[in-house]
Amino acid sequence: MTTKRILVLANSTKHHPKSCVAGRELIDEGDGKTRWSGWIRPVSNHDEGALDFAERRLAGGTDPRPLDVIRVPVRFPENNPLQPENWLIAPGQPWTKHSSVDVHDLFPLVEEPQNLWLQPRQQNDRVHQSFLQQLPEVRSLYLIKPERFSFEIRSKTWNNETKKKMRAGFSYRKQYYSLALEDPLIVRKYFPDFSKAADGDTPINRPVLLCVSLPQEFKEFKEPGFHFKVVATVFELPA
Repeated sequence: MTTKRILVLANSTKHHPKSCVAGRELIDEGDGKTRWSGWIRPVSNHDEGALDFAERRLAGGTDPRPLDVIRVPVRFPENNPLQPENWLIAPGQPWTKHSSVDVHDLFPLVEEPQNLWLQPRQQNDRVHQSFLQQLPEVRSLYLIKPERFSFEIRSKTWNNETKKKMRAGFSYRKQYYSLALEDPLIVRKYFPDFSKAADGDTPINRPVLLCVSLPQEFKEFKEPGFHFKVVATVFELPA
């Protein structure tokens, strides 16, 4: 077992009340100095890696929040080629909060990939695992700065049941994306009674950073092998 010191960049909804936690690792170099390392996604060995509250709970009974710096006991890398950031958690071992950072501290961590897993002739909210397997390097997490951002509420009907869905609409490198939004904190802030929110688009008129994630294959989809991209966290920046 080892312990990872992680700046939390996501604690996103995944099969509520389960969630997905991810962030960047901080390496202690001695004499009070630290350096940033790669992404870490602590995962369980059940529910496609999703974490129960008991598995991710901090000492004191709280949920990790984005911008928290936490210590997470882990066992070993999961060795998932399409999610290389995954580490299996040490079950029964408590997570602890070390500190918190300001949103301004995220600027050095902003990444600039050429695109977000764009597959030719495919809708840009999804990508097939066969395409990912051909890439020279696969990453399943990024922190990006989009050109603009808006909430998109859409009602859709499946099997005679109408459900309201929240999506994140944004532009990045002149490419428009509309991805599922799984940030519970930002949704509660802007739509405290989401069930009564009207369909439509609501722009955020201030700069934001986005943690975007490539989850595992969505096995309930009618076509096997597809991964649906999500926005895990929206970080609002001062105007």
